Amino acid sequence: MIPIVILAAALCVETVVFAALLRRTVKERDAAKRKEAEVKTEFLSRISHDIKTPMNVIVGATALGLEERDRPEKVEECLERIQGASDFLMGLLNDLVDMSKIEMGRFHLHPKPYAFSEFMDSVRSMMEPACEKKGITFEFPEEEWNINMMVDPMRFLQLFFNLLTNAVKFTPEGGRVTFRICNYATHNERFSADYIVRDNGIGMSREFQQILFQPFAQETESWTEKRSGAGLGLAITRNIVDLMGGSIDVKSELGRGTEVRVHLEVELAEIQPEVDNGQWEMDEIRSILNGRRILLAEDHPLDTEITKRILEHVNAEVVCAENGKEALELFESHPPYEYDAILMDIRMPEMDGYTAVRKIRKVPHEDAQMIPIIAMSADDSVEDVRKCREAGMNCHLAKPVEPQKLYQVLCEYLCAPV
Repeated sequence: MIPIVILAAALCVETVVFAALLRRTVKERDAAKRKEAEVKTEFLSRISHDIKTPMNVIVGATALGLEERDRPEKVEECLERIQGASDFLMGLLNDLVDMSKIEMGRFHLHPKPYAFSEFMDSVRSMMEPACEKKGITFEFPEEEWNINMMVDPMRFLQLFFNLLTNAVKFTPEGGRVTFRICNYATHNERFSADYIVRDNGIGMSREFQQILFQPFAQETESWTEKRSGAGLGLAITRNIVDLMGGSIDVKSELGRGTEVRVHLEVELAEIQPEVDNGQWEMDEIRSILNGRRILLAEDHPLDTEITKRILEHVNAEVVCAENGKEALELFESHPPYEYDAILMDIRMPEMDGYTAVRKIRKVPHEDAQMIPIIAMSADDSVEDVRKCREAGMNCHLAKPVEPQKLYQVLCEYLCAPV
């Protein structure tokens, strides 16, 4: 038998070892918590900075515009600054939403036929003005492409827009940004190609290239005052490439520029992409919307006022409801065809937009099933759009709604054959 002294000694040793392991675990846990807290603090600091900077522009330009009311050219200049700052804020918010979807595993692609020529036209129309404004040469192929891809058009364009805007951002005046497509081939109903974005800008350090695609990653060299954004664009880009089964490689050197190579193999579309019916001109928009009665259901007073003024600008008549219940009552209490279209917010007190639309579609009016009902909501996920369709809405517009987009959608539905 083992002596009791030896057993007691072994037990003591095990207790000491266990206590040491427990202390180590507690230290590691505390260290992890401190690290997490530091990351959150750094993130909030960056986001606060990136939000306050454009907000400062908006507040300052608004104040200046109010002081210069009698000088239209100065007011226009202030409005342009406000527009630029607003666009930046929307980009930042969209990146944050995308990153949240990625972390929750809800970031998905929704492929549909997309003409390669349309993709190239979009790249040219977005990047040429940006490069011209900064005094950068933009080299872009003039080839004609007659293929249709099965991709998510928005994410496919977002991928390269992120890379190209980064190239422009970190290339000084007089520099050059190149976008070219090479090593392309069609086989087994798939289109394989390398997409190369190259610039001769400030480049990146070797250390930063190791963490380039991590969320919130930012270079920390002396030029950081030139940075903008939360450092999410490349993390989102990498995720899109991964979801598409592709690869992305980066070569860069401080002071000598950067080259990003994306390799993708995408399915060729068997059917033609949706035909673009073109844009309505403002004269046509005013002619179509002139005198049209629009029922607007919106609970936020400022959103109501802005939407009302946007529609009145094209001579439409707007009847406002503060919630879905009031919108339903207005539709029920008036004769058929009193309203030409309904704009419906989703989150409202008394009755939400989904419920209101379901009830409106059941009203015993001749026009209840055919009147265009357009959702206008800050909730713009695929699930939100699906729920709008299932409730009986014709279309979904994400807030903030651009006036031209609203005009185009209204014209499209009001001119559609019944």
